[in-house]
Amino acid sequence: MRYLFFLFLLLFFIFASLNNAHAYTIQTLNYPGSTYTEPWGINDSGQIVGTYHDAVGYHGFLYDPTNGFQTLDYPGASYTYLYGINDNGQIVGTVGTHGFLYDPTTTNNFQTLDYPGASYTYLYGINDNGQIVGTYHDAVGYHGFLYDPTNGFQTLDYPGASYTYLYGINDNGQIVGMYHDFSYWGGYHGFLYDPTNGFQTLNYPGAAETYLYGINDSGQIVGTYYDYYYSGGGYHGFLYDPTNGFQILNYLGGYCTRFYDINDSGQIVGMYHDFSYWGGYHGLLINPDRSSNPVPEPTTVVLLAAGFGFLPFLKRKKH
Repeated sequence: MRYLFFLFLLLFFIFASLNNAHAYTIQTLNYPGSTYTEPWGINDSGQIVGTYHDAVGYHGFLYDPTNGFQTLDYPGASYTYLYGINDNGQIVGTVGTHGFLYDPTTTNNFQTLDYPGASYTYLYGINDNGQIVGTYHDAVGYHGFLYDPTNGFQTLDYPGASYTYLYGINDNGQIVGMYHDFSYWGGYHGFLYDPTNGFQTLNYPGAAETYLYGINDSGQIVGTYYDYYYSGGGYHGFLYDPTNGFQILNYLGGYCTRFYDINDSGQIVGMYHDFSYWGGYHGLLINPDRSSNPVPEPTTVVLLAAGFGFLPFLKRKKH
């Protein structure tokens, strides 16, 4: 009887996936020869930034639809993480305990950018106006911040939260992120910050944890929610649209599927895990399918099977 129950669940997700698959096509995006690829940011030209791992360590990469992959490491660093890219090709990331801005138009491309007095600074998102969001750490804890090229740094914490992470910002100044509410178990909530209306909690319905990572100029948001093991849970990617609400892309399935960014064309980047004991993290590029009779790709079912019932001990938290 137990096996019949799991078979029923699997068939349910397959049919749900085929029902949703008409809307998107999927492309696995792995840095050649890497054991781990995690795309974090995408701009309107389809340029993607992220991090890959090889035998040497963790490296930043820039992917261009025309020219393919290019390693982009902070000079002299043992590892580099790239998180956000805007339409001007400016990139933000983290090296060691420092945040940095990469600008392809300047002589010294890399510029360290730390919150004053912070012990750690993480830069996660940048819009076309050069505004940057991220998180810094001090003696009190982790705080969100907004950096403006004209006005400098501004702390931006969710009211009453134990800590705040800011991940994405669009050209309208809307920001998405995650805060913690002091709960001993769980307590991770997504939020939307609007310069006019302030903070708004935005959780995936019924989820134990919600993380909002990316937002485009139309207000579409991508992120990840988590439901606990005892409910057959794991990490799932979702799209939130201000008009249509939440949509989980079930055909991606998976215990560990994360969506990190979305551009103005609706392209989404993220990652999934393939059950491997070591490594097995693959990048994803998800494209809206605007054809009249789209057909689900074989990757759809592969990813669904790869994600179903993924082992709990591989849970990891991304900061």
